[in-house]
This record gives sequence, structure tokens and C-alpha cells, in this order.
Amino acid sequence: LHLQHYIFLIYIHATKIMSSINNRNTRDQYGNTVILSPPPPWEVLVLVSHYLDPESLATASCVSKSWFACFSSDHLWSRLCSAHFPSLSSLSSATTTPFRRLYALGHAAQRLRRRTPCRPKLSLDRLLFTLSLSSPATSLTVVKLCKDLQTDPHGLFRFDIDVEEREWAAEELREARLTWNVVIVGEREEEREWKGMFTMSEERGGKGGFATLSGVDGWFSEELPPPPGMMSSGLVADLRLGMVAVEGRRGCGRRESRVMRIEKMSVGVISLHNWGYVKIDEALSYLEHFLPLS
Repeated sequence: LHLQHYIFLIYIHATKIMSSINNRNTRDQYGNTVILSPPPPWEVLVLVSHYLDPESLATASCVSKSWFACFSSDHLWSRLCSAHFPSLSSLSSATTTPFRRLYALGHAAQRLRRRTPCRPKLSLDRLLFTLSLSSPATSLTVVKLCKDLQTDPHGLFRFDIDVEEREWAAEELREARLTWNVVIVGEREEEREWKGMFTMSEERGGKGGFATLSGVDGWFSEELPPPPGMMSSGLVADLRLGMVAVEGRRGCGRRESRVMRIEKMSVGVISLHNWGYVKIDEALSYLEHFLPLS
């Protein structure tokens, strides 16, 4: 036990001794003898209160009205608020809320912040990705079940998708439109009917969403819409085209352009807070707001 618990136990023992010395007897309605003890000395309560932790103070304040008045005083809880929640302590002048209540609010908010989020009901087994890259001259469409894709070893919502290799003129890619949809399918294996769809990103290269990395890879990104009741999602849909330059040039309109070959597509969800890929559960929790589970 901690020191304050020992002090509290000593106080209870002392109170029992004083009760046995100073008690007076009376009888209840059945004729039984009842021992009535005097209230504990106020000075002892004040002395003990300075050695109790917040949990013990809160428990002691529930014993009686006199104990509540002693163990709920602002001079006790203001010190605890300053030590544990200094930001709340500095706001005390802006509210008439007692320090005991301020401490309880701060403690509850801290527990909510540290609480482990509930696991999503949605699973990767029920999702599939559709990726469509189209230009005025040609198009490429990929449909992949998430369960058939290799998951990230660190549990991140990021997937590499192999595609049918196809050559594109660089100028065609700048005019191309790339669309990434997430589809939820039926729960039963034999029933893979599409139940709902959510568009993660729909970008065009010439719009500014397309960027070249080292002149080879293509990158599209778009901030995801917020769930209902929220101002921002804090998430970004991330799409990358794994490309290699091949020899030769191809006519595109009146100009010639170098030729690029797309070998794979990569999709994922990035957090705006640290610009890193989010965990799979976090992405699934977000998608639950937009996809029907039943």
C-alpha cells in the first residue's frame, strides 16, 4: 500500500477508538442497543486529506456530507489540477466549475484519448479494388479482390497491384484520368454481388494531380471527404503508377512523345498528420462510413 493508504487506515482506526470511548447508547424500534458515535474531528480530516491521491479523495468525499465538504474543497483539488492538468487549472478563472469537477473532466478526457479504438466490422475479405486509367486513345482497367493482394508486413493500408504491361505515350498519361473505387461485395463466397461502391480518387494528369518522380513513376493524390459530422477526414488517397521508360518515341497529336510502360499500380491511404500510410483498421473504420455492411 502507498503512504496515503496507510494514513487513511490509521485515521479509520483512530475514529473507531474514539467512537468506543465517546459513544452513547440508544435503542431502536425493536429494543436493540445502538451505538452512536460522534462525528470525526474536522482537524483530523483536514490533516489526512493532504496525503490522499485523487482516487482516495473522491472515494472519501462520498462517505458523508461533512466528508464531502472537506475532501471536495478547491484548495485540495486546485493543487491536483495544477499537477496533472495545468491547462485546465489555468482556465479556472473562466468558469465557476469547482476544481474537483475540472479534474474529473480532465481525467475523463484523458481516458477517452488513450482508449483503444474499436475494431472495424468491415474486413478486407469483402472488398475489391477497381482501377481505371483512360485517355482519349486507350484505356486500362484492373479489378482485384483485396484478399488476393499481398498485405503490407507492417499492417499498413498499402497494396501493390500487378497490371497487364502496356505502353503509353507520356503525353497521353498527362491527359489520362485515373479512378480508384473500393467496392464491398456479399459475405458468402458463392455470392460476390457488388453491394456498394466508394470512389477513393478520380484525378486527371493535366489537372495537377499527376507528378513524375525521377521522370518515371506517376503519382496521384487526393484528400478524402470527411465522414458525416466531421470537418475533415485527415486522410489522403494515394495512387502510384510504376512505369519504366522504353526506347523510341510515339506520335501524340502533332508532337512526338517518349514511350512509358506501366508495370504496376500502388494504392494506399496516407495520414495528413505525419504523411505516413495508415493502419488497415484505421482505413477500414473510415470506409465503414460510406459502404453498407449489410
